[in-house]
Amino acid sequence: MAIATRTRHWRAWCVLVFIGVATAGAAQSLIGKRVEVLQDSLQADLMGLSEVIEYDAWDPANQTVPSLGLSEDISWIRLKLDSRSENGQLIEIQNAGIDELTGYMVCDGKVIATYDRGVLQDGANDGAFGTYPTFPIPLVECGELYAVFRMKSSKPLLLPMRIAGPREVLNDAHKRDILFAAYFGVILVMLLYNLFLFFSVGDRSYLEYSLFIFMIGGTQLVLNGYAPYFNVDAWPWFNTRITQFFGVFSGLTTIVFAQNFLRLNRYVPWLHKLLNGYFVIYLVALVLAISGQLVWAYNVINFCAAAIFFFIPGAIITMRKGYSPAKYFLLAFSIFIGAVVVFVMKDAGVIPYNAWTFFALPLGSAIEMVLLSLALASRINQLKKESAYAREEQLRISQINERMVREQNTKLEERVRDRTADLQEVNANMRTTLEELQSAQQQLVQSEKLASIGQLTAGIAHELNNPINFVSSSAQSLRRDFEDLNAIIDLVKSMDPSADDLNEQVNGVKEKLSQLDIEFTQQEIEELLNGIEDGTVRTSEIVKGLRIFSRMDGDNFIQAQLNELIESTLIVLRSNFTDAAVLQLDLGEEMPPVMCQPGRMNQVFMNIITNALQAMDGLGRETEENILSIATDRVESIGQVWAEVRIKDAGPGMSEAVKSQIFDPFFTTKPVGEGTGLGLSIVMGILRDHNAEVEVESEEGVGTEFIIRFPI
Repeated sequence: MAIATRTRHWRAWCVLVFIGVATAGAAQSLIGKRVEVLQDSLQADLMGLSEVIEYDAWDPANQTVPSLGLSEDISWIRLKLDSRSENGQLIEIQNAGIDELTGYMVCDGKVIATYDRGVLQDGANDGAFGTYPTFPIPLVECGELYAVFRMKSSKPLLLPMRIAGPREVLNDAHKRDILFAAYFGVILVMLLYNLFLFFSVGDRSYLEYSLFIFMIGGTQLVLNGYAPYFNVDAWPWFNTRITQFFGVFSGLTTIVFAQNFLRLNRYVPWLHKLLNGYFVIYLVALVLAISGQLVWAYNVINFCAAAIFFFIPGAIITMRKGYSPAKYFLLAFSIFIGAVVVFVMKDAGVIPYNAWTFFALPLGSAIEMVLLSLALASRINQLKKESAYAREEQLRISQINERMVREQNTKLEERVRDRTADLQEVNANMRTTLEELQSAQQQLVQSEKLASIGQLTAGIAHELNNPINFVSSSAQSLRRDFEDLNAIIDLVKSMDPSADDLNEQVNGVKEKLSQLDIEFTQQEIEELLNGIEDGTVRTSEIVKGLRIFSRMDGDNFIQAQLNELIESTLIVLRSNFTDAAVLQLDLGEEMPPVMCQPGRMNQVFMNIITNALQAMDGLGRETEENILSIATDRVESIGQVWAEVRIKDAGPGMSEAVKSQIFDPFFTTKPVGEGTGLGLSIVMGILRDHNAEVEVESEEGVGTEFIIRFPI
């Protein structure tokens, strides 16, 4: 496929060279030195046409090919004609890229003919003599016959002009059309062929090259006046900007193709980044063209076109790194850059204007495209070589790996046997250690439970001791009062109503009543009975709270009221509040029951409350400053209803480092011997079993708040 590709491309190149030689053979006599130029275009626009013709500020061009430069102003040129020898011939301006061009034939100061962009054929916009504007010299007798041209262009105004007969102009136009038809044919063939390769092979480079061919070929056809053949005159806005559009997109496609074909990102990364910067500049040129700033857009495009000079060092560096297709790329762009230099030097008047210098750019671009097609064919061979080398290298590496695996397998088997024996011994030791650790952990957990039981026992004993002592002392006082009453009752019982000394007996009873102060005794008995009743009620409450706290179904999940569990815990811990803290209790009235293990829940509340009391007690403050707040409420969060418990203290608070570890087993901030560090770890385990959420908010010097939410 690569050989067939090379054959087709070289044949196309030979056809172009042959046509170029044939075209170059047609000698042309340019009349630029006969032309006069009016520089004061602003003044000319203020005058009438007749005044412009007679204006005395015309300057001779003194150039074979007058160059008026790049300007947004109107340009005027004047050509004096010989009405006897040149009438009936054509004035041909060999520049198809002039945006606005009007020709006037002036005989003895009077305009006798006006042509808009030259000769028209059958009222159509196609030129009768090719793509170049042509203006017929009228068959009139005049004392002075002038051709005056008013023109404006967004591209450099270069005016190669000649006077020739219609047959000669038409023959040269046909030769030029044949050349560009062949050029277009080559472009079309290579475009379709590379698109076919893209869809067949799937290599993105062929698509990029197809876009490159389309844009470069289209640019040459537009510059040489063949855009009207594609009916672009139907879109005036696009037609006035078509040169700038093709300039922008041909530059962009050229950069993309060069970056990927030369693999600049891999071989020359600095150049790859530099060319990326040109994308931004080209976009600026595109915006200028769209907004109508055509001259500025043309200048920016010309500045960006200098990027092709960076391709040469990029191709050389890539070629030196072993990428052989870069040599075709280097040759192709060297020829194209040479053609660009010839074209620019021709426009600048450094070298003569002739068919060779005029057709240098399209001919150079055609040769460039042929060579780049060869480069793509070479790239296929390069990819095949790289693929074959990669397969060979992969096979060699796989063979080495296979041999190494076989050698290592033997060694590994020996090491596995040795390691297995070592691991068995280590596992035996680890099992023994694990059993010891589990035993130690169980002992610590049991120790924590025993500590809780001890604390519970002390609290119960203290709580029960007070009412029992009160009942006991009241009973003793009540006994004494009843002894006094019994003495009175005995006196009354010993009275004989029939005795003669009945009055004396009554007086004796009255005297005894006054001695015993029976009214005080009656009042004291009432008070003692009330006190005994209060003591029994208090004892009953303590027993009820203890029954709730240590109920036998504590390890089963049942529905329970959190308020009752908290109150029973506070009853057991009430003695701990004495001279330690002030309790603020706010229990919600409409708290729903939750599924829980009541016994374990009491352990959670007791551990958190005990820690809070100990933390505040360690500050050495007055009791009124140590405030423990306990609140419950029903809340909604994230579409879920929760029963919330908040336990907040006014203790020293915690740092973030301490707060992140409080639920870790064996972590404690208490002095050695005063805590196991298992309390909050057990709390977290119980809460996880209940699917509860726990949140801790703490600030050093302010206090700590535990927020526990149970799902309902």
